[in-house]
Amino acid sequence: MNRTSAYIGIAGALGMAASDIMLLGAPVSGHEYDLSSFGAMAHVASFRAEIASTFGLVCAFFICFGFWFLKRKFEVVNEKLSMVLFISMCSMMFFAGAFHAGYYFISFPGMWVSLGEVNPIPVNILNDFRNHLEVLSYLGVPGFVVGTVLFFKLASDKRFPAWLKFCNPLVLCGVFLGLLYFLPAPVGGYLRPAFINLGTAVVFIASLLVEKEVL
Repeated sequence: MNRTSAYIGIAGALGMAASDIMLLGAPVSGHEYDLSSFGAMAHVASFRAEIASTFGLVCAFFICFGFWFLKRKFEVVNEKLSMVLFISMCSMMFFAGAFHAGYYFISFPGMWVSLGEVNPIPVNILNDFRNHLEVLSYLGVPGFVVGTVLFFKLASDKRFPAWLKFCNPLVLCGVFLGLLYFLPAPVGGYLRPAFINLGTAVVFIASLLVEKEVL
C-alpha cells in the first residue's frame, strides 16, 4: 500500500506540473518572466486558466499521498519527526491548491486573452490578484523549508544510502530551476513554471528506489 501512495504522489506531482505548463506556459525563454511566472498571466487564454487551475487543485490533494509515503518510510528513524514532515509538506500543498484555485477567479471573459485576441488585464486588477497569489505562495514556504530540513535529517540516518539526503525538495527544485531557467524559447517558457512539481516528483521517485533497502 505504501508503494501505491508513492505512485499516486508521483502522478499528482506530474499532473500539477502539467497544469502549471497549461496555466503559465508561454513560448519564451526560461528566464523571460519572474520566478513564479506571474508575468505570463496576461498572455494565457481564459479556458486554459479555468482548466489548469481546477486540475492543479485536484493534483495538490494527490501529491499528499506521496508525502504520506515519505512519512511511512522515515518512521523507522523517528515517528514524531516523520509526522511533522508529513504535516509540513501537506501544509505547502494546502496553499499550493489555494494558489491554483486563485487563478480561476481572474479567468473571467474580458480579463484574459479571449479567442486569440488580447484583452489586457487592467493594471490595478492584475496587481491586486498578483499580490494575493504571492501571499499564498509565501505561506507555503515555511512548510517547504521545514519539510526539507526534516527530510535531510531523517534521510541522513545510516539505514539509508548517503545520497538520499541530497534528493530533498530544496535541492531537486533548485536543480530543475537551474536547468529550466537557461532553456531557450519556446521550450524554457513552457517548462520553467513546472520546476517545483518536477522536483517533487523526483523526490518521490528517488525515495521509492531505496524502499527495498529499508522497509
